[in-house]
Amino acid sequence: MSKISPEILLTFIQLDRTLKTPLYIQLYEEIKKGVFEGMLRHGDRMPSTRSLAAEFSISRNCVLLAFEQLRLEGFLTAEVGAGTYVCEQLNELKPAGKKTQPVPLVRTKKATINRNDFPLHTKFVLDYIGQEVTLPFQPSIPSFGDFPFQVWARLAASVYKDIHRLHLGYDSAQGYLPLREALTDYLRLNRSIHCRADQIIIVNGSSQALHLAAELLLKKDELCWMEDPGYLRAKSAITRFGAKICPVPVAKSGMDLEYAMARFPTAKLAYVTPSHQYPLGETMPLIERIKLLKWASDHQMWIIEDDYESEFRYVKRPIPALKGLDTFSRVIYVGTFNKTLFPALRIGYMVLPSAEMATEFTIAKAVIDRQSPVIDQAILTKFILEGHFSRHLRRMRLIYKKAQEDLILLLQKHLGTEVRISAADAGMHLIIWLLKKYDTLEILRQTRERGVILYAIDELSVEFRHEGAFFLGFTGFKQEMMEKAVLILKEVLSNQKPIG
Repeated sequence: MSKISPEILLTFIQLDRTLKTPLYIQLYEEIKKGVFEGMLRHGDRMPSTRSLAAEFSISRNCVLLAFEQLRLEGFLTAEVGAGTYVCEQLNELKPAGKKTQPVPLVRTKKATINRNDFPLHTKFVLDYIGQEVTLPFQPSIPSFGDFPFQVWARLAASVYKDIHRLHLGYDSAQGYLPLREALTDYLRLNRSIHCRADQIIIVNGSSQALHLAAELLLKKDELCWMEDPGYLRAKSAITRFGAKICPVPVAKSGMDLEYAMARFPTAKLAYVTPSHQYPLGETMPLIERIKLLKWASDHQMWIIEDDYESEFRYVKRPIPALKGLDTFSRVIYVGTFNKTLFPALRIGYMVLPSAEMATEFTIAKAVIDRQSPVIDQAILTKFILEGHFSRHLRRMRLIYKKAQEDLILLLQKHLGTEVRISAADAGMHLIIWLLKKYDTLEILRQTRERGVILYAIDELSVEFRHEGAFFLGFTGFKQEMMEKAVLILKEVLSNQKPIG
């Protein structure tokens, strides 16, 4: 018989029943903290769920929930008949020897705009610069009717009532300090990111964040890993400053890192959406995240983590951000309120590896955009601090989950023999795959002419194709509107002749 490792004593764990945080989440966070601080090491055998429950005087369900989440994220692994152990790969997150210092940021030389040197590549701009339409199945459309506008209006009135208390001159280009402080707590509790307010910059949405990153981190002709298919505005930002996109295929584990490392080993930047790949929806598992972080550290490569729509997860709890694992100071985290609240708000944020690097980005932002509107930031700060944001997210998860279920039922009812459906674990759109080969461009033209906004996955691809795949937004539309759109799609497909 093989020897079974003795169970480790978890005396370092502290649970506080006076906190509002559920006990199972406290236990989950304490165990994960123990891994990062070295109290738990790879191969350590965890106590049984029954003994842990008895030791801390909590229900066994609390322990089971915590262990399930830790196994999902790859921190723990279970062996039948042998117990639960700390995953071996986790020790690779700890830098060897002295602390790894990020490479000093060298600001690229500024130049006048020259379309030959810095092509905008309008093929990478999917939508129009005019007013956006709100038609099914436009992706990433919030359900405006379910937004707490009365609460927002009350908070706005209170801000304007005390507007003389705000600094009404030029404020910090880095962003409204109370908002940045509120974000540190939100990110710690919801995305497992530990940061300070001086590492955060408020920007006008993720697009501005991506353009700042491309401007400061990439020189002309340098390489950037890019998920393919992937976010078009990220491609636009990369090519705008003369860098080159390295299209990397998407596997079940997200970006195919082996492909990227073999084909583009000199890349200086990687753009990834690890929590919910855009648009295919894959989640990068822990072992792949560790591999990416180690590569970035060893090859002095920066990582942009675009954490779009991560708050809307319908299966288990939200997956912690890649930034939360970054012990090497290589990840630049990008988040936005434009999807979680409403696009017209135009407030996003970046979390930089250090305050010094944040200063560099702040200078670049101030050159073209002195600051984001302070009043809107003040309203948003109150919305977060008074708990409205968290309540809104919890409510919208339920509403969006139901909306996806409604759309899936409609697709199965009307197009069950025509499409295969890939339901989304998170986000605001799902994928359908046509079971027969049709002329994709003709389908797009006919549906859009009839008021149905359909997008093909291949519209987001540079090299790697996904024939017959479309992504459909399911948020922001009532069931009746979605059914009419599905029937239009059915009629369009019925008029097509299969190819081949």
